[in-house]
Amino acid sequence: MIYSAMVCPFLGGPEARRGQGTNTYGEEIPRGEARGHKGGVAAYDSCEFRETAVGPGCVYGHPLELLEYERGEDLLGALEEAVIDDTAALTGTCPSWLLDDETAVEAAFLRAMRTPEETARIKAERRMTEARRKRQKQAKASRRRNR
Repeated sequence: MIYSAMVCPFLGGPEARRGQGTNTYGEEIPRGEARGHKGGVAAYDSCEFRETAVGPGCVYGHPLELLEYERGEDLLGALEEAVIDDTAALTGTCPSWLLDDETAVEAAFLRAMRTPEETARIKAERRMTEARRKRQKQAKASRRRNR
């Protein structure tokens, strides 16, 4: 969110105006409304998507921290700290297919992105191929016996 607050035209500066109007939890925010003199990035202890009184929405837990700023550039130090902290928090190992085998990475990505219809079609094609190989093997064995 810190990065978003820095690069987003609406969040980045006090003179920014909304490009589109919106309705957020029943509150109308009209097109052209100014952001205001200060902005803020809040950190919460949890976040979940669930049904609320006004419909489905993102519900945040208890606030942990609030970074107030006037311009996006004011957050550069906080962004650098967050990146360093996030990098230091990384532990464990990654799957072997994420390392240096680009072909394996691409294959894993393509498998993950398949639709249920594509998966069903591929399974059907495999079954047909296996059945054809089985018939060919049986025919070959039959020809050997008939010699």
